[in-house]
Amino acid sequence: MPKLFPARKKKRTPRIEIIPMVDVMFLLLVFYILSSLALKHPMGIPVNLPAAETSESESNHQPIVLTVKPDGRYFLNKDVVKLDELAGAIEALPGGLEAARKTNIVLNADLSSQHRYVMAALDELRKLGLNDFLIATEEK
Repeated sequence: MPKLFPARKKKRTPRIEIIPMVDVMFLLLVFYILSSLALKHPMGIPVNLPAAETSESESNHQPIVLTVKPDGRYFLNKDVVKLDELAGAIEALPGGLEAARKTNIVLNADLSSQHRYVMAALDELRKLGLNDFLIATEEK
C-alpha cells in the first residue's frame, strides 16, 4: 500500500556562488580602467610645454593641433607634415579650410623649440587666412 504522505525531502541549503561574482567584478574593473583611459585625449604629439599662470583649458570642441618639435618637425594633429605641405593637409581635414577657419588652431610648441620653427608655422597658417591661434601651455 502506498504511503498517503510521503516523507519530506530534505531542503537543500542555499549557497552563494562566489566565482561568477568575481568574474563580473573583474569585468567591471577592466571596463572602468579602459573607459577612464579613453576619456583623456591628448592633443597632438606630447611635448614639453611652457608654463603660464593665465592658462585656461579649452574644451568646447575638438581643435586643430599643430605641434612643433625641437628638431623642426611638424605634426598636424598626430600626423607628420612638412611645412610646405601644411596647406594641403589642412584642406584634407574634415570640412576643409572653411571648417579650419571656424575652429581654433592650437599651437603645441615644445619648450625647447627654436623660435624660427614656431614663426614659420604661424606664417604658413596666416597665408591660409587662419588667424585664430591658441598657444598650448601647462598650468603653473
